[in-house]
Amino acid sequence: MSRKSVSLLLLAGVTLLQTSPSPLHTFLLEPAGIVLVANPSGISPLIVPSQADLNGDGIPEQLALAGGQLSILSRDTPVWQSPTDWQVTQAAFSDLNLDGVPEVTLLLWRPFRPWPVDQWLPNAGRIDSFQDAAGRSCHIILIGWSRQKYRELWAGSAMAEPITSFAVADLNGDKQQELVALEGRYSDPRSAPARTLKVWEWNGFGFTVVSYMNRSFIGFTLVQAREGNILILVP
Repeated sequence: MSRKSVSLLLLAGVTLLQTSPSPLHTFLLEPAGIVLVANPSGISPLIVPSQADLNGDGIPEQLALAGGQLSILSRDTPVWQSPTDWQVTQAAFSDLNLDGVPEVTLLLWRPFRPWPVDQWLPNAGRIDSFQDAAGRSCHIILIGWSRQKYRELWAGSAMAEPITSFAVADLNGDKQQELVALEGRYSDPRSAPARTLKVWEWNGFGFTVVSYMNRSFIGFTLVQAREGNILILVP
């Protein structure tokens, strides 16, 4: 996605707050969790990076997502491409694993894989329901530069509830990014509204839920208030 496309997408979220005929709700992440706050009078788009130097060579990389396949580009040349059996629906530069080095967060679907240990346990198949009718499961995967190549820095097991969209931001001002995500159900059509808004944080080994809220969601937008707070706008 180009810088212009990202800017237009974020601007659309701000315009939505100003022009939408349906009520918009504004949420803030506080120590107690996600809380409803008054709609702000002044907001600006939350600028997300359209490029990042992933391998430390001084040359920023970009992302190209088309047809469910993601490419990491350096000087417009692909240096990493997602496997053909991955259906990537969203990707963004981030530092969710909090190591001070940028990586790429991918939201994707791929053929379901049970936990290998399950075949040795008396109650195997504990995640068999974590897939859709076509046998595909939803995952969050972090791709970055390590040991002189691009590789999976972290790959989550099949999500219990599939993520429909995500955003990355430091919501609470602690200098550490959180993962904001909408989740649905494997039994839902892909076009169905999401059912849960969740905020996740890195725990050193994976992600832990910070706070969540259940209702019907058709989308969300992150914006920055005049006071500097990052807000979640929900139609």
